[in-house]
Amino acid sequence: MKMLSKIWQSAVIASMVAAPLTWAAVTIYMCGDSTMQDWAEGYYPKQGQGQDFHYWFDPTKAAVVNRGQGGMSLGGGGKDKSGGTAVGYYDMFFRQGCSAGNCIAEKLKAGDYVVIQFGINDVNYSTEEFFASNMKKMVSDVRAKGAYPIIMSPIRRKYYDSPTQIHNSYRGYPALNKSLAEELNVPFIDMSEMVANYMISVGERYAEQYVFNYATKAEYSNLGSDQTDAVHLQMNGANAFGRIITEQMRAHTDPIVKKLGDYMAPMYQVSVKVSPEGAAEATSINAYYPQGMTVMLKTIPKDGKKFLGWYDGNGNKVGAPSRSNVKSPYIHTFVMGSASTQFTAVYEGGTAQKYTGDGAALTAFPTTTPKSLDDVTFVPFTPIEGSTLDTVKIDKDIKKFFDASTPDTAGIGWTQNEWTGFTGEGYYNLDNTNASFAAYKVKFPGAGYVTLAVRYANGGSSDRMFNAYLDHDYLVSAPPTGGWDKWDTAYVVMDAPQGEAELKIMSLTSDGAPNLDAFGFSIDGVCRVSEECPEEQELPPEAVMPRVRVAGFALRGENLKLANAERAVVNIFDMGGRLVSKSVIENESEVSLAPMVRATGLYHVVVRQGSAMFSATYAKVK
Repeated sequence: MKMLSKIWQSAVIASMVAAPLTWAAVTIYMCGDSTMQDWAEGYYPKQGQGQDFHYWFDPTKAAVVNRGQGGMSLGGGGKDKSGGTAVGYYDMFFRQGCSAGNCIAEKLKAGDYVVIQFGINDVNYSTEEFFASNMKKMVSDVRAKGAYPIIMSPIRRKYYDSPTQIHNSYRGYPALNKSLAEELNVPFIDMSEMVANYMISVGERYAEQYVFNYATKAEYSNLGSDQTDAVHLQMNGANAFGRIITEQMRAHTDPIVKKLGDYMAPMYQVSVKVSPEGAAEATSINAYYPQGMTVMLKTIPKDGKKFLGWYDGNGNKVGAPSRSNVKSPYIHTFVMGSASTQFTAVYEGGTAQKYTGDGAALTAFPTTTPKSLDDVTFVPFTPIEGSTLDTVKIDKDIKKFFDASTPDTAGIGWTQNEWTGFTGEGYYNLDNTNASFAAYKVKFPGAGYVTLAVRYANGGSSDRMFNAYLDHDYLVSAPPTGGWDKWDTAYVVMDAPQGEAELKIMSLTSDGAPNLDAFGFSIDGVCRVSEECPEEQELPPEAVMPRVRVAGFALRGENLKLANAERAVVNIFDMGGRLVSKSVIENESEVSLAPMVRATGLYHVVVRQGSAMFSATYAKVK
């Protein structure tokens, strides 16, 4: 397939790449699919393995650039279930299809590393031949720049054939990665096997609640629906797998890969206790972390056991979680400091256990992930028909449609009204290329699965498949409608974040996409940012003064007085526009802002309570 348009490429690349620190000795590029990518805050606790991977390294020695991209196969060129041709990562992001300066191959310098992990999406959207061909091209391109490729097999999904056997849902791709690494003489990390061992070690219940993205709206305020995602990871799981990757690097037989161990940051142990023993069904296991990484501790009480709270190594009950969207009293999050420590999940009848260690950084690290039983031999099972995927049913009860005739941004295309039967002001006609797109900024009330409906016309004689991109590729079939004045609706289930996001509808063939009349979602509360979403009320410069009042809200020093004692969402931004804190206030009429920010300085405060909005500048002082 041809490259995507430069406009769309620039937008995607900007959203995915944090520039490496200029003083770092080398750069490590993480290339993979949605299990690797950065997920927006609105998806929390969903996270990719590469999202926090930079914390494992000393930034003066190695920078990490995560270029994971949701929905991507490496191979491309294969056919999806509807017969459409799929685009591969190599063509789109690595070598051929990116705009000037944004291809990974163009950025590589001698001594850099490129970690390559694909196979999950190739099961459905590629072939082993295409996969092998593009892997060989990618390895050759990396080496041509004097950089070092590392091949990793894909992680497993949460599918236990038995307590001691993890299903191989991705056909022959784990084995294909290994054989290609051997053929090309490329260092290999067998994450498929390591993750399987880890899952056996912790058990299915722990894997579900602490590793994969099983999460409920009772636990997290940003979730609009409960999550039962057996493919993607939550923050704790992503960082556990990142830890495994670094352990394999430290102990690798290839001296160039092993050298990465010298670039890693100090690691600090977090020991976790339960008191009294046996009160919890499951609790976070002991693990180590680098400074700056967010740690999640979670406990699940046994029936009839009363949880009193989390206590730190000094025996003190901890305060609010560092992540403001955490609602559950059983979950505590904090940012790892520069000393080893201990926490206790205290239940009725128990006591906090004080930390007696010296806080020193670790000097030795595991090299293998043990199974729970010494005599278990792991034998992967390869299904004939490929992966078994969890499915979410399409909900055709669309709450509201939005006119698609005027995108917020677009490649080549036109707003038209020549053909009849459209529902709004017109429709959008994308150019007949495989790079055309129309983008719409929307805001979602909560994270979760939603059905997207796209009303379209396809007067051609063949299916015009398109990609509905929302932090992930969702390929949608648009069969012929029998004329350009005849309209039909295509549906796809997608995973939406809380807050603002960009929906891109992109053509995947040289025939372009169908004409776009309208799009809508199966949940209430979605709005188009440019037209429907309420605007914030901005205050004059004097709002920085310690006493501010607007529409029933008041800011007095460090105390925010709310319009009424109902649910309110408080967002605090630094003066560069970066979100530093988000809290949901339940049934309180006044709250202190001081605990929500760490450093002295000026902050921008935005409060939403129902339909009312409040915006002010807040100064934290010592």
